[in-house]
Amino acid sequence: MEEADNEQEIGGEDEEEPATPHEGPSGVGVSSWWTEWEWEQQLQAAERYVAAHEKAGTAFERMARAVEWMVEAAERTANEWGLYHEWAEWAEMRRREDAQEARMAEVERTGRGWKRPQLEAEEDKNEEADEGVEGDNEEEEEVRGEKEGGEEQEGDRGQAMEE
Repeated sequence: MEEADNEQEIGGEDEEEPATPHEGPSGVGVSSWWTEWEWEQQLQAAERYVAAHEKAGTAFERMARAVEWMVEAAERTANEWGLYHEWAEWAEMRRREDAQEARMAEVERTGRGWKRPQLEAEEDKNEEADEGVEGDNEEEEEVRGEKEGGEEQEGDRGQAMEE
């Protein structure tokens, strides 16, 4: 029997199957060639998986940078908008101050209190009219006096001539 065992061992070496076969999914003996091919396929699949995840990671990093840029841009826009509003408020305040200064200068120039321009114009007209009436009255009185005095003088001359 030993010879038979030796012959089986010798004959076993000529076959493709190894002396100690690998176990497959169902416990069936599988050759090392098949196992190497399967491992290579799994390795390639894992490499593809890693490459896809690296791409996804790179994409997420780019998206994160883009979000940071958008946040910075939004902050700049908000700052610029805030600065614009501050400037607009300052300009409005300055316009009001200038208008107030102009009104004060007008008050100082005219020497009057706070009055509306239309009322001031009406008052000026009334004052001129009043002065004109008073002046006319005085002139009329003077003219009357001269005429009366002139008649007297003429009367005197007439009397002197009569004499």
